[in-house]
Amino acid sequence: MALAITVSLAGCGDDGGSNGGGTGTLPATPALLEPAAGAVMDTDTPFFTVRNALGFDGGEAEYTFWITVASTDRAVEQVTVPAGRSTTTIQFPGPLLRGATLAWSVTAVNTLGEKVASGSTTFRLPPVECGLTEDPYAKSVVGFWVPAVCFANNLYNDPEEVLGPPDAGGSPPDQFFGFVSLGNGGFVDVDMVACAVDGEGHDVRVYQEVSGEPVTLFASSSPNGPWVLVEYRNTCRGRCGFDLADAGIEEARYFRVQDGELFPCPGDTVTEGADIDAVQILNPSE
Repeated sequence: MALAITVSLAGCGDDGGSNGGGTGTLPATPALLEPAAGAVMDTDTPFFTVRNALGFDGGEAEYTFWITVASTDRAVEQVTVPAGRSTTTIQFPGPLLRGATLAWSVTAVNTLGEKVASGSTTFRLPPVECGLTEDPYAKSVVGFWVPAVCFANNLYNDPEEVLGPPDAGGSPPDQFFGFVSLGNGGFVDVDMVACAVDGEGHDVRVYQEVSGEPVTLFASSSPNGPWVLVEYRNTCRGRCGFDLADAGIEEARYFRVQDGELFPCPGDTVTEGADIDAVQILNPSE
């Protein structure tokens, strides 16, 4: 899954302090400064600062900042930036993933292609902003994409068909109703308003019609991501369940339901890709 990230560099130099002054006192490997281990942040757009490694300083290297879910190592965000002077500081432009303990680390590569890596440390963001509702089904569509060739071939292209309880029906080949066909790798993003929380068994259910087709599920605390993988290509024969524990997250409000059939379009049907009827929270937040 490609991520489009822009980065704001700040404070890319440091002439002193307890970690040493100029480049002569830089450590052999990058040292993570902020957020400190176990930090609990009051924002989901924190700054990250690393003490540069010797030989991997300003003008000599690039630093890749990695954000993962701590317990599963599932990718959340990454970005590569030029090294600052003595320290390198970045801020991701959008919110990071709430609802999980996150880990961060950096890797530096110098102009000779040599690489050094930091250790990893964890932090937490504020809780997910969950709405209040007793209705367990998706309330609104916040994102939708289907490849153009699939969209042109399919008859069922209304993403709002995934909202509310399951109601698909009809008969083949072209008399169906109540679902959206996602085409090859297409997806629909939904806001549940309430949050699904990690509990006993499955936490989220996806209703998929027509035939048994695989579905990939991602979760987020924001309508614009970042999205973390819950499960890849779970074959849904009518319905299938997903466990947030597989992603290492404790709660999520937004879900991306993506086609996992991955057959190229145009094919020989008007329902190419997974056919999504509804998304349901099984373990709701209180």
